This record gives sequence, structure tokens and C-alpha cells, in this order.
Amino acid sequence: MKNKILVLFIINLLFLVCPIRSVFALEHTQKEGLFSMDVPAEWHWVEYPEEVVIAYPDGQTVAMDIQLVPGHNLPLSEIKKNIKDSNDKMIKEGIQAHHGTLIDNQEFKLDGVYATRLDFDPTPQNPIHATYVSFFNKGYAFTVIYGSGDNKIYSVMDDCLATIKFR
Repeated sequence: MKNKILVLFIINLLFLVCPIRSVFALEHTQKEGLFSMDVPAEWHWVEYPEEVVIAYPDGQTVAMDIQLVPGHNLPLSEIKKNIKDSNDKMIKEGIQAHHGTLIDNQEFKLDGVYATRLDFDPTPQNPIHATYVSFFNKGYAFTVIYGSGDNKIYSVMDDCLATIKFR
């Protein structure tokens, strides 16, 4: 009995200490190799020239939209100014104009890259929590937008974003 308890304790400790990648996630790499990220195996990864769309298992409903616009490398001060201007526009035209609510506006690092994140509820009529992430990397401007009224699905999208890796 003591051995079983010890084994269960060790297994639980490993789950807490070691990050274990979900067996249900597949790593996808953007065709130009700009980034990769883990996405649930049953979801769809579709690429267009300046966009990656991740769709739910039905293949029709967009879960996450990643826009990547080619530009040029900028110093961090200009990156921060461009992102601030873009976020201000998103808040004014995308959130406030629709009577939505800004929940959080934060700076963070995404695989070591400076980024910002706006969390918001788009409209009072829609019970959807949405996120808008902006960053520059390798001469590209990126925006990532996702949202859901289902907290579990929203958490899965947050988890997907957290796995992004830049090549």
C-alpha cells in the first residue's frame, strides 16, 4: 500500500514540475518558418499569404486569426509606438464604438518578443470574451485575435498562444 501511495505521489509531482505537452495537440509551423505553435489535433490550420486561420473541428468556424504583414525591422521604441497606436485604434473603433468593455491592457513577452494584449468583451449583447495580441518579429507586424463564449475553449486558445515559438 505504501508503494502505491509513493508511486501516485511521484506521478502527481511530475505533473506539477514537468510541463507535459497534451497528446491531443499537434505542432504546426507557418510555411515560411516564422513561427510554430501547438493546436488541438482536431482543429484545422489553414494558411493564406499573410494570414493563418485556426478553425474549430467543423472546419468552418474561426477560433483564432493570425495576421502577419511584412514590413521592416524597427527599433523597440518605434515598435512600442506602432503597437500603442494600433491598440488605441482597436479600443476606440473595435471596442468602445460597439459599447464593448476593455478588461485588460498589458505588455508581456511572447517567446521572448515584446507584445501587448487587450482582453475585452466586444459587445454587451454578446457573451464572448476576446483577446487581441500585437507584436513585431523578423520584420513582420503580427496581430492575433481570438475569443469564445465558452471558457474552456477560450482557455484552449490561450494555451495555444502560449506555445508559440519563433524560429
